[in-house]
Amino acid sequence: MSSEESTRFQTGELGRAGARARVFAPLRRIVVNGLIFLAPIAVVVLLWQGMTIASGWPKYLLPGPLVVAETFWNLLTSGVLLNNLLASMGRLLIGCVAAFVLAVPLGYAIGTSRIADRMFSPVVSVTQPIPGIAWIPLAILWFGLGPLAVGFVIFLSAFFPILLNTTTGVRTVTRELIRVGRVFQFPRRMMVFDVVLPSALPYIVTGVRLGFGYGWRALVAGEMIAASSGLGSMIFEARDFLRTDEVIVGMITIGLFWAAVERLLLRRIEKQTIEKWGLASAAA
Repeated sequence: MSSEESTRFQTGELGRAGARARVFAPLRRIVVNGLIFLAPIAVVVLLWQGMTIASGWPKYLLPGPLVVAETFWNLLTSGVLLNNLLASMGRLLIGCVAAFVLAVPLGYAIGTSRIADRMFSPVVSVTQPIPGIAWIPLAILWFGLGPLAVGFVIFLSAFFPILLNTTTGVRTVTRELIRVGRVFQFPRRMMVFDVVLPSALPYIVTGVRLGFGYGWRALVAGEMIAASSGLGSMIFEARDFLRTDEVIVGMITIGLFWAAVERLLLRRIEKQTIEKWGLASAAA
């Protein structure tokens, strides 16, 4: 074989090797990421199974992973788990939307007006450290047992993260942007919706993500006491009948649902917002 033919052969082999690498690289990445994701879960399941064997507790106190998996499947196929999840999702959405509708305008007012800041900041400083769960007794007294009491607790839990982040975002708007708006004599509406709020949008989205998280935790606690449906209520009723497997299923569902919402939705929205509006504000 001549040197020219050898060179062509080596070049062809390298090209085919590069093509194979490009084809299998995404597959290899998926496998590696899958192993990284599943390895901690496998360790937890093995430790869990080991505890059920070593502890000697009866199954109704500490059921094994297989028992919990079977209960999860039964509750899912019967529709009980899905109905309770949908009930919790509806309450969460209503409470958090109400918090957003009130918190963003109030945060804007506090961030742009000294009078509003002096009026509302003391009240916010006193009520913000109170956890949403602490409001449950008052919520039951005011609204009774039912969705209104749970919605009130969710509202308070989500309200303050959105409010504080909106206030911070509005206050970080550069003075140059405001001066430009004043030079061009932007009307009030244009200053608010085209200058201030777009610049503060990354902070607002972060506040929404945090608010939804706090609201979700408060929702479960509120449903345990003041609701007859939802994941919290399902867990509380299962405890009364010593159905520990259903309790664990409810806890796992709470964690899985929120992990999916945060990673697949809220974090992506936050990242895209920061990349688009945060960089735009910095450039301006």
